[in-house]
Amino acid sequence: MSVNGWIIVDKPAGITSTRVGGLIKRLCKTKSLGHVGTLDPFATGLLPLAIGEATKIIPYVKTDIKEYEFDLKFGEARDTCDLEGAVIATSDHRPTAEAIQQALTVFRGQISQVPPIYSALRVNGERAYTLARQGIIPDLKARQVTIYELELLTVFFDIARLRVVCSTGTYVRTLGQDLSLYLGTVGHLTALRRTKVGKFNLTDSFPLDKLQEEAHITSISSCVLPIRIVLDDIPAISVGSREELKIRQGQAIPFFVNLLESPCYLLLSEKGELSLAEKKDNQLFPIRVFNFSK
Repeated sequence: MSVNGWIIVDKPAGITSTRVGGLIKRLCKTKSLGHVGTLDPFATGLLPLAIGEATKIIPYVKTDIKEYEFDLKFGEARDTCDLEGAVIATSDHRPTAEAIQQALTVFRGQISQVPPIYSALRVNGERAYTLARQGIIPDLKARQVTIYELELLTVFFDIARLRVVCSTGTYVRTLGQDLSLYLGTVGHLTALRRTKVGKFNLTDSFPLDKLQEEAHITSISSCVLPIRIVLDDIPAISVGSREELKIRQGQAIPFFVNLLESPCYLLLSEKGELSLAEKKDNQLFPIRVFNFSK
């Protein structure tokens, strides 16, 4: 049976998100896989992967708010802003917990960030990290991001553990670097763990080794979340067999249901999710039709 839905991986450190995706594709025996945000190789935590027909709804999944926990080590700045880079500056200053608490207020709300040079952003068609590895400093423009919550969890000697809830596009490595500079020192991330992405959280996730074990013992399908788990904020409409046939042929169907206005609607047949559709002139036009095969 084909696998369609969401697999939420708790990614371990030391492996790329692309590599994780490749492993999951093989476990699910599928060619269709997508994601809603990658993680750096040294980072751990939540990596939501869409399998099969679930890839069709990636543009409609809200992932604009993310949560991370991270360890910020003071005293060394690194060119990648994390433990994998080369040391480029040092400082003997170690901020107190009180100083860190006071500094956090400056970094809450809307702030400006310059992305790290070792990032996947494209500059004139090239990845920034590719240019950086060639010794070329890419020209990256500052961008506005939102820090909804920023909390100091603990401090032990030269490392502060913090939790942040932020908008998509936020670079936590840059946040750590900028916070260190504001505190009169330098620093880099030694650990980064993503704990939430939109509606997904760690309670939905499975460690990668558990998924590999499950696939060998029984079936990885037991670890798959249904497609509609991320569509519960989209109005759902049940349709009959005639309407289902038209939708599957790419035709519009009449729309007379009094529902809240929405950019799109989820159409349900007797068998489950049928299609995403948009409304025009009292008709529903299919924009993503799901084709589940056994």
